[in-house]
Amino acid sequence: MATSTFTKQFSVEKKKADEFVSEMTKKVTPTLQPDFKPNLVRLSQDCELKENILAALND
Repeated sequence: MATSTFTKQFSVEKKKADEFVSEMTKKVTPTLQPDFKPNLVRLSQDCELKENILAALND
């Protein structure tokens, strides 16, 4: 049975911890629209991408 121990101690400054929590709790903006229309427009204009996707789907 493998065991491990963590004997080193460390500390984090309160300011850094607060900055981390603040950053991780920010609300994000979605990058994709629910209908994916911008991606469909790009797909119809990018023939190589369209061919690659069709090839991958047909494998």
